[in-house]
Amino acid sequence: MQSNETFDIEYTYLVEDALIENGDIVRGSFVDVPFGVRKSLQTGVVWTIDKETDTKIKLKEIAGKSIVRPPLTEEEMMLATKMSNLYLCPISACVKCMVPPEASKSRKVNYVRLCISNEEVDELAASGKLKNIVHIRILENLKYGRRKVSDIAREIGCSTSMFNTLVKYGYVSLEKDYDITDQSEHREKTSVFNTYDKHELNAEQQKAFDFLWELIQKKTFEECLLHGVTGSGKTEIYMQLISRTVEAGGTALLLVPEISLTPQMTAHFRNRFGNNVAVLHSRLSDRERNIHWNNIKSGKVSIAIGARSAVFAPFENLRLIILDEEHEQSYKAEDSAPGYHAAEVAEEIAKIRGATVIYGSATPRVETYYRALNKEIHYVELKNRANKSPLPQVEIVDMREQREIGAMDRFGVFSSCLLTKMRKNYEEGRQTMLFVHRRGYAGQLLCQGCGRTMKCSRCNMPMTYHEKGNRLICHHCGRTAPAPNVCPMCGNSTFDKKGIGTQRIAEELAKEFPDAGIVRMDTDTTSMKDGHEKLLGQFSSGKAQFLVGTQMIAKGHDFPNVTLVGIISADSLINMPDYRAQERAFQLFTQMAGRAGRGTVPGNVLIQAYNIDDYSITAAANHDYAEFYRNEILVRQALYCPPFSAMCVVRFAGEDDRETYGIATAFCGNIIRCKQELAASVEIFGPARADVPKVNKKYRWVVTIKGESREKLTSFMHTATGSGAELKKNSKKITVNVSFHGR
Repeated sequence: MQSNETFDIEYTYLVEDALIENGDIVRGSFVDVPFGVRKSLQTGVVWTIDKETDTKIKLKEIAGKSIVRPPLTEEEMMLATKMSNLYLCPISACVKCMVPPEASKSRKVNYVRLCISNEEVDELAASGKLKNIVHIRILENLKYGRRKVSDIAREIGCSTSMFNTLVKYGYVSLEKDYDITDQSEHREKTSVFNTYDKHELNAEQQKAFDFLWELIQKKTFEECLLHGVTGSGKTEIYMQLISRTVEAGGTALLLVPEISLTPQMTAHFRNRFGNNVAVLHSRLSDRERNIHWNNIKSGKVSIAIGARSAVFAPFENLRLIILDEEHEQSYKAEDSAPGYHAAEVAEEIAKIRGATVIYGSATPRVETYYRALNKEIHYVELKNRANKSPLPQVEIVDMREQREIGAMDRFGVFSSCLLTKMRKNYEEGRQTMLFVHRRGYAGQLLCQGCGRTMKCSRCNMPMTYHEKGNRLICHHCGRTAPAPNVCPMCGNSTFDKKGIGTQRIAEELAKEFPDAGIVRMDTDTTSMKDGHEKLLGQFSSGKAQFLVGTQMIAKGHDFPNVTLVGIISADSLINMPDYRAQERAFQLFTQMAGRAGRGTVPGNVLIQAYNIDDYSITAAANHDYAEFYRNEILVRQALYCPPFSAMCVVRFAGEDDRETYGIATAFCGNIIRCKQELAASVEIFGPARADVPKVNKKYRWVVTIKGESREKLTSFMHTATGSGAELKKNSKKITVNVSFHGR
């Protein structure tokens, strides 16, 4: 029997013969078992059933069958075993990915309500008494009435322990009550997005459809890259393939990379398929997710749409898995075990089920395109937009030149080129989208006296300046503080606000276009329930003429009236400390450019940059993926990075910097000795400080191991760490995260 311990340990328990004989307990069943000296009940999974046991061993009996979920299927158990090996993590962690949230109507849950007025909340936020931005967001979420603690914690991404401080100071109160979620929460909502009915595929789309449908009909494991320019009609191909799959008695799963894409994509699919669609993503309440999960499990629906974790949807007869925008990094789980990539899990599921996986993108991952070129997977290309509209004209604006000739707006944000085009677009009744890499008001608050930036005392990272409330926020740990009037280092009172964020762009736009509707989308403005849908709805309906946002606005959105896109500071993306920085920059530039001119009016794109000759910028401006790939693949080969190698990054985090470094050093030494003993062809780097060296009082060190292939590297890491057990022994004070990259 598999326990829910941090690392895999099998325990043997006694089960009544009758429970096995009548089928109540089978392989894969969830059971409650007494565990430890205190015999507290824990949930376990029955992994094996043996008739014969050592009678000398005194065994505990199971307490009973658990109601966590129906038994795991043989396919799910195979997947959990494979993931455990692939990601160097316990099987129990993999099984948890397949367990739906609890949603019993009869259980009591924690509710929270305000003990102060809404006006007092505003005063408290402005006073600086609260030192963590999460506390402020909790209070703001409660302005509209009592809510479940778990819902707020999930929506703003915090621990439920964050509520305790607010209770301590009397700002909120907690109370237990039955989960009486309004059933209207689960009724179909009237969509605010434009949808369209099924239409005839053009010749290029039809050719792609025919090839892909032929793969699906084989009912064997197949993979294909659908590489289509933005606006080429990939979504219509998806829907017609799914329709044909369901008509043939199969089920289908569509993954999207971001929650922000889910409302619009769901609207399209609900318009086409009615209630035969389930939705799975983290912004739903536990009850909502449980309803959708059970609809899938019971066969009430044949189609599911969702973000990364939806890959574990419990479908029967699964024939098709589609990863839309397959290049997006949000498909990779980084900070918790298992550190899976949805594409890799989809591949393993398809192998087990005999299904087809389609990777769709205008800017596929370098590794995926490399596999296609080497005939490892099928390849289909869409070179033209579906409505025959031309790709937008892209202009690169040299910001060095603009500043030299004084051709900037008075705020130093917009070049005269961009400002002129925005005015013309606005006057003609068209919409504009502006992309900026960071949220907030400005990147840093820099003292003009001593040249130092205001940094977080917890993380030693520059804090982001937000004009609303005149405060500094650390976006790594959440700490917040009022912006100082004088520099704490030198006493100077003059500051320079360096960098540009979404809030700053939105405010400068409001000054230039005082009568315009402006929507800002980033993690600050979308933390409320249905935040993405409400903001995108304002823009889609035409109530707003400008949409300002981070990368969440670059993906998949289809607004026909958008004819101008501005990329404010391209250089900030290129200079990130990651071997994939150029790739991600090119992808974002291309995806953002693809939002323009999707209707009948041609689109225009302006990229503001200082390094105008960088190949990620020039290739995006030319809509030329091949140009980007030719440059990038040479860099990857020279650096021995994926797809020419596989990488394992082991990150150590602890409050004591010296101890954390010592544990990382000891681990690195063990890995080096193992390499020598096995004569393994791996390269070992580190320990080195992480790109973000300190987060929430924890210092971070990383060790990187490179190998010829994922299979060889995984095998080496299992041997070197005792299948992960060695990592557990380090220290209870040190957390360890393992992440694999490449194949």
